[in-house]
Amino acid sequence: MNPESNPCVKMVGMGCAGLRLLDRVAAAGFPASSFLALDSDCEHLQRCQIAERVQLGETNRRGWGCSGDEGEGANCVRAARDRIAGKLMGADLVVIVAGMGGGMGGGGAPVVAEIASEGGALVVALAIEPFDLECHNETAQIAVNRLTQVADTVVRMPNQNVMETLGKGASVAECMEAANGHVLEALMGLGRLARADGELNVDFAHVRRLMTGYHGESSLVTVEVAGDARPRALLEAILKHPYLNTGSELRNCEGLIVSLVGDESMSMEEVDEFAAHLKATAVQAKVILGVHLDNAMGKGMGAMVLMPRMPVKTVLPVAPKPEPLQISMPKPVRNQPASTRDFQQQQLPLVPISKGRFDKGEPNLHDGEDLDVPTFLRRNMILN
Repeated sequence: MNPESNPCVKMVGMGCAGLRLLDRVAAAGFPASSFLALDSDCEHLQRCQIAERVQLGETNRRGWGCSGDEGEGANCVRAARDRIAGKLMGADLVVIVAGMGGGMGGGGAPVVAEIASEGGALVVALAIEPFDLECHNETAQIAVNRLTQVADTVVRMPNQNVMETLGKGASVAECMEAANGHVLEALMGLGRLARADGELNVDFAHVRRLMTGYHGESSLVTVEVAGDARPRALLEAILKHPYLNTGSELRNCEGLIVSLVGDESMSMEEVDEFAAHLKATAVQAKVILGVHLDNAMGKGMGAMVLMPRMPVKTVLPVAPKPEPLQISMPKPVRNQPASTRDFQQQQLPLVPISKGRFDKGEPNLHDGEDLDVPTFLRRNMILN
């Protein structure tokens, strides 16, 4: 990658949830060099108008989906491994968007992450977790665990958290739109990390060095506010975001990658004020800050926060040193008369037997001895 140019970013959408978002983020101007739609379901692929469509599992699925079977999803991707590797060749950053309910997303996304990682790209996977009512929580957790092992970082997008913030009166359409909206906002904020046209740029090489091989989870939120006291309002919106755990994650995190965006009215004083509020909240965090100007923001001000969650190191208690094993062995009895021993050796009752139909055959002679006769018989030996 040329350090003076934008990194090569490729986005992959997988399964129903991933494809539903792929065209929308492409139309919104996400700075990717290519968008790749992967699925075995022909109907879902036909809905993608901007992304390049790649049908998987032509032989075994015949245009159908994977019916929630993550094993089938993984097999479909493995069968097209070389074709997918060719599509992702040359990427500096691969962003995978997939639902974790099973099927193509839950089963195929880890395989695509592995392929992208082998190609040398930084792999960021957005894992869209199903609503509790879909009864796929266990499947989703297994899929996230597999994805974490191969992607550099996995951003969990829990739909249930969005539903709970909307309240009981929200309609199905409102819940779905809100969940999709949060993912789109997060993706567009992530896209600013790949741009080199900011007033203060986040060095992508630094981000790559920080996250490559991390194999952990991250939180990713993007918020926008307007009105007075924008820096303070921006931090409050971050703390209330449904993808964060009431701000406790922010207070305990060790590192943050932040991208601010606003129009030309955004002052350096506001940037400094927001940074001060952020550091006062995330007192332990090392902050990497970027600033972008975008007149399309109007009077608004936005922030993207990417927070890698460091794995908890479990300190196991030191096991006490075991005591030496004491084994009592019976003393051998010497010069014990044969009559008092527990057993006596006896001569084995071995007798010659007929060779049956081979008796009339030619003997196997060597130095005058018939080798077909056992040695103990030829030499009159007694076996005990």
